[in-house]
Amino acid sequence: MSMERLALARLPPIGSNPKPIASISAKNAKFEGLTGAPYQLTGYAPKHPLPPPNTLKPYNDTKAGTVETWPAHATGQISSGTSVTLTKNKSLVVYNEEDMGKPQIVPKPRFLDQLESFLKKELRSLGVTEVGPSELRLQAHREVFEYLIEDFKTYKPLLSSIKNEYEMMLAYQREVIRQMDPLRQMLVTVSEQCDQKIMTLREQEKQEIVDLKKENSGLYKKISDLKNEMKDLETTVDKLKDELSAEYLKYRDECDARKLLVSDINDLRYQQEDIALSKQGMKDLDEEEVDPVMLKIALKKAREDEAGASIRLNNMIANYSDVIPRRDYEQLEAKYTQLEESLKTSESDMAKLQAEHETLLDVNKQVISQRDEYYTECETLRRSATPRPEWDKCAEFIQGGIGRWKELSEGKTSDEKVEALLNEIAGGNVGDVGGSEFFDGKGSDESVPKHLQYEGKVRNRRLGKRDCALLIKDIWKEKAAADKEREDGSKQPMPSFLFEYLQKRFGIEQMIVEWAYNLQDASEKYSHDERMGTFFGVVNGSIDEELYHSQYQAIAKLVGHLQKLNQEKGTEGQIPKEDFKAALIEFFEKEEDAVVPMMRAAEQELEAKDVEALEFQNLFMEDDEGKTGAFLDEVKKLLKQNRLDYVEEIKQEMVGLNPEKIEVSDLRKAITVIDPEISQEQMDPYLCWVFGVTKEGLEEAAPAELSRIVERLQNGNIYRIGKKP
Repeated sequence: MSMERLALARLPPIGSNPKPIASISAKNAKFEGLTGAPYQLTGYAPKHPLPPPNTLKPYNDTKAGTVETWPAHATGQISSGTSVTLTKNKSLVVYNEEDMGKPQIVPKPRFLDQLESFLKKELRSLGVTEVGPSELRLQAHREVFEYLIEDFKTYKPLLSSIKNEYEMMLAYQREVIRQMDPLRQMLVTVSEQCDQKIMTLREQEKQEIVDLKKENSGLYKKISDLKNEMKDLETTVDKLKDELSAEYLKYRDECDARKLLVSDINDLRYQQEDIALSKQGMKDLDEEEVDPVMLKIALKKAREDEAGASIRLNNMIANYSDVIPRRDYEQLEAKYTQLEESLKTSESDMAKLQAEHETLLDVNKQVISQRDEYYTECETLRRSATPRPEWDKCAEFIQGGIGRWKELSEGKTSDEKVEALLNEIAGGNVGDVGGSEFFDGKGSDESVPKHLQYEGKVRNRRLGKRDCALLIKDIWKEKAAADKEREDGSKQPMPSFLFEYLQKRFGIEQMIVEWAYNLQDASEKYSHDERMGTFFGVVNGSIDEELYHSQYQAIAKLVGHLQKLNQEKGTEGQIPKEDFKAALIEFFEKEEDAVVPMMRAAEQELEAKDVEALEFQNLFMEDDEGKTGAFLDEVKKLLKQNRLDYVEEIKQEMVGLNPEKIEVSDLRKAITVIDPEISQEQMDPYLCWVFGVTKEGLEEAAPAELSRIVERLQNGNIYRIGKKP
């Protein structure tokens, strides 16, 4: 706020002279300068002279600086004449009793009354009667306070010092506030950047969270299936155990029955033998007579032998039940000796291995210490040594891209490359790579796009290539979603949508303008990149937006063509190379030589030179910046070359015409000759784009130069409808 707006009227002089309180008369006195007695303040060196006493005006000058005791000495004391009232809009307003029609019983000193009247008058004239912080109220009170200081000459130095201290403190606080403004703005900007990074990270993690949730649910389902399978297996095991126990019982019964059967067989055999022996004995008895006494003695002897044998057998069983045969003992002893020798050998080998292990541990410690030393030395050398520059990055700042840079840098040393880069930058009018601190606003004229309409300086954020690519990809994504929601099926122009997008994303006007100008500058600076160059051309109106959409539509059709082939072959995402090449030839309707670069790029991208089939779905991926692989780059090159060849044929058809004046009918005739199968409805969008008019204004379109028409055709969504004759 300027000082002219804060200027206040001077305090009016006192209207009538008060009655003199002394007999001092100044009627014939004449002021002849400060010739009276001087005075000196304590602590101040200079002396201050006063005027002669006979020149002082009665009451006014002689009473100046005297603090009256009103209203303490007055009779009939009343409360203060001003009051504070709360209005309907909850603000405080000061009212005076005079304004409210209440008479004052106790008179005030005239000077005080004049000061209060002057203050209220100034506050009303400035429109700041409400109590609250305001520069205008401060200026009015400052002026009244200066009048008060001027009148109290005795206390003027002290009051002036107090006022100066307040003024210096107020100025200091204002300076502090002014210095804090940039920090506050920077804090807001940093906060917005952090919020944007957080939103970006959340968007990136959202899909990962969804995938993890799907995987988690799949694992839960798998665990449930495994649990059910385990329960089934447990049931089966229990059933098999029952069956096994039943079979075991059957086995035991069969085994017992077999033993009984063997015992019965043995008994029967023994009985048969006894019968046979008895029959043989009977025959012997019949043949020769045996002495019964001898038989009795033999039987008794046999029984004694059987009893002795039983006793010996029982003794042998009791004494030698735990004894093994000597043959087994000798075998076990030999085996024990062999194992003992093997143990000794193993212990000896173990001792050697322990010694070797300790030696290896010492060697390992030495190697680790040497490795740490070498690593430290390597890191030191890496920090101190100059790294080799990545020269391919220079292609981003040169017109013509990587191809132009390879031509300039091939076979040259580092110094020669630096010199070539500087010459190219200086000769190509690239300007300062860092850029200036601010952009100049383009104004608010209607010819300026809506998102660039601004007057003043705009801060240069120096937007990087990656940030620019991410922002452009998000703009295309949001625009596609917005165009789908339009009821009439038309597409919103990119400049108007870009303004709405920036307004929706950033909200603050200053941020919208900054991002608009920085996006414009970055897309122009990196226009050698096809993605950013296309966006820059679409925003400026030099490239047809339908060209961008038709390119991705062609890629989507190619994907559908390959998926159909995959379903027919039943190869589950892998197509043999020969079938893949045949599909490309069929889709693009080209010779085999035209699709060789695409096949080479596909093999290189998939690293599939030595395999028979290609995973074609991996060829249609793009990263977060919108970059595609080598295969899709070759596809885009082929589509672009087809369009340029078609435009070149149209140009050759118009060679015999006046290059300075090409009519709409001339271009229509040339397109019809080159592409006989094209219809009128399909040709009208071409003509409207080239001449920059609507369909209704084609007949009244002004002629254009041939070079201008060719440029518009090359940057438009122009393609051949029928087959090439």
